Amino acid sequence: MIALPVARPAVLGYALLVSTLIVAAVQTDVVLGDRKRNLDMVQRKLRQAASQGARLVVFPECALSGYCFDSAEQARLAAEPVPGPATEAVASICRETGATAIFGLIEEDGDSLYNSAAVIGPEGLIGVYRKTHLPFLGVDRFLTPGSGPLVPFDTPLGKIGVAICYDASFPEVPRTLKLRGAQIIVLPTNWPEKAVVSANHQPIVRAHENHVHFVAVNRIGTEGEFKFVGLGKIVDCKSSVLAAAEADEETLLLAEIDVSESDRSRVVHLGGKYELDRVRDRRPELYSAITDTDGVPPRPEGE
Repeated sequence: MIALPVARPAVLGYALLVSTLIVAAVQTDVVLGDRKRNLDMVQRKLRQAASQGARLVVFPECALSGYCFDSAEQARLAAEPVPGPATEAVASICRETGATAIFGLIEEDGDSLYNSAAVIGPEGLIGVYRKTHLPFLGVDRFLTPGSGPLVPFDTPLGKIGVAICYDASFPEVPRTLKLRGAQIIVLPTNWPEKAVVSANHQPIVRAHENHVHFVAVNRIGTEGEFKFVGLGKIVDCKSSVLAAAEADEETLLLAEIDVSESDRSRVVHLGGKYELDRVRDRRPELYSAITDTDGVPPRPEGE
């Protein structure tokens, strides 16, 4: 297995080896703190998706660990390093099936814990993304935010950008990934009931405004006071919903996308009369307030 640097996306310089690609989104339940049961689920569903032709298989946020821990101590018991036993186990199936898998876990790195997503291909670990925007919710209350950079993973399937759940509430994240070449953005997430608006609209809007394929993978089930709403989606770069899950059932979504289509950001509705390019037509010289930290209020005490 190739163990590449795990603190940031790995840039390997692959040439794109595919054009059309079957993507799978695994909407499933997760058992809080039961890494063995959850890893068995990831392995089983990965094989199932690959047997149906999927080359890219995406699982929810914290699929290995669960999400609603009440302390850092509980979270640490469910954490593991990257590379580690889970990434090794998933890599063996990726080698066997030829699939690439992305799944969420709590990553332990020294004294720090991160909400992470591991990216694993047939040749082993490609890299790991650490969630950069942490809400005051669930295990994120006790974790360290990732420090980036926001760079897509360069894989034989294409350039894959990864964000996790709350990250997509900040449009700067998928826009940055797009500007750095992302052709597909995947969003492992744990949207609870109060996040139905995000589940319903965010994948479509982010795909539409960036002309990028967008794969949002939520979970179902209940942990403590929180019920997760499912509603995962695979959306193509033209903002068409190719596959969508219901709210309360385990689902394996499958859809075929043309990876390179997302590179053609100019959308021609009527030649010479109605053409849009949301990348070329930006006015970045007007957007300095986005990165200006002056006047930003500090976090309240205890957050």
